Amino acid sequence: MMDIKECTCTVNNHKQCAGRVPVFSSLDGTELSQVVSLIVQKWYPKDAFIFMEGDIPRDFFIVSRGKVKVYGYSPEGREQIMYVLYEGDFFGEGNLVRDKEADICVQAMEDTVLCTIDKDRFRELMIKYPQISLKIMEVLCQRLEKVEAMLRKISPKDVDSRVGMLLLELVQKYGRKENGAVCLELHMSREEMANSIGVTRETVSRKLALLKKAGIIEFLEKRKILILDEAALHDML
Repeated sequence: MMDIKECTCTVNNHKQCAGRVPVFSSLDGTELSQVVSLIVQKWYPKDAFIFMEGDIPRDFFIVSRGKVKVYGYSPEGREQIMYVLYEGDFFGEGNLVRDKEADICVQAMEDTVLCTIDKDRFRELMIKYPQISLKIMEVLCQRLEKVEAMLRKISPKDVDSRVGMLLLELVQKYGRKENGAVCLELHMSREEMANSIGVTRETVSRKLALLKKAGIIEFLEKRKILILDEAALHDML
């Protein structure tokens, strides 16, 4: 059984966690302190489940350190990653409005620290500070747009588009300009990349090799790619 621990963290740790979350960005210092007082931090080792399909989660979760994947399964039983969430991202918003068994799994991709707030206490915050609800809706709309964009690309003949879309999404989030190119540190394994766009790991590896051969990307050290021709990735969409 995975060793999940409640962190013995300071109030300052909690404040740093809450302060980096966009949904709390509109709160002043006093209001943010009220949020901080509700936070319990928990440590999850790599591969630990935060919750699984069929569980009834009772918390709102914020990624303080590390990363988690949110996924379900296809009718064939294949893992399908919907989101990978990093520091400052949140999940568990569905728990705030209903007591329902989860139809997704959330799992730590590396050692991860989560800030958790009991859903009943978080509901009270949303009533007291309606701007939090508006920020949550804004983020959820962005996630929905991402899923809709991915669904438009899901077809057997459109693997190139899916790979291009994934690389551009990672560039937007993690790319760093470097001598006219973009250096991209991958936060996902080939398997995780494949699961996020509904293809096999072998397909992702093959497509990346073809992009390298075409002079569009270059492999650097482990999990680093140099994007030499970003426009060519856009042309793949």
